[in-house]
Amino acid sequence: MPLRFGDCLLDPATRELWREGRKLALAPQHFQLLALLLDHRPRPVRHEELRDALWPGTYVAHTALARVVSELRGALGDSPERAGVIRTVARFGYAFVAPVVVDLAPGRPGACALVADVHEFALPEGETLVGRAAECGVRLASLQVSRVHAKVLVRAGRATLEDQGSKNGTWVNGLRLQRPCALEEGDEVLFGLYRVVFRRASLQDPTCSPPA
Repeated sequence: MPLRFGDCLLDPATRELWREGRKLALAPQHFQLLALLLDHRPRPVRHEELRDALWPGTYVAHTALARVVSELRGALGDSPERAGVIRTVARFGYAFVAPVVVDLAPGRPGACALVADVHEFALPEGETLVGRAAECGVRLASLQVSRVHAKVLVRAGRATLEDQGSKNGTWVNGLRLQRPCALEEGDEVLFGLYRVVFRRASLQDPTCSPPA
């Protein structure tokens, strides 16, 4: 089943990785490394084990593995300093540390989106948490937003928004949510003071079109 972590959606069956609604072009070694670290999470995997899997029967320099890890981190928006996805275990190996959610009703990312002034958050089919916490699929960098502020459920291109007991409230077109609310094209949504607009189709993917 597809796995969601941070702003990424990985489908092992199709060997596709999406980030923020965009499909990433991963080299086979990058995908294999990511799959290995995910399979062993949260246990660190030794350098030797990773090199044997990526380059079976072949001698490679120690820097080769570090290069592939660095390139994968770049694709995932991660870094050694932040280490929100891949953690370096000194003199041992690497570990996958991001929270992972199994997407029980997967769909192509970008069918719906929350659009802010300078960013667009794609909403895949299924459940997406909105907030500041690491487990949230839509992460908003605002102190007015609770760690887990709200939840969006997308089914067949239709989205329902539900507040999760947030401190500053979730608002749709000026009304504070007291119960789950179906979102319509162009609805203005406030998570605390963080403003977004709901769109049926992701603006980043011109191949997606609103449902008839």
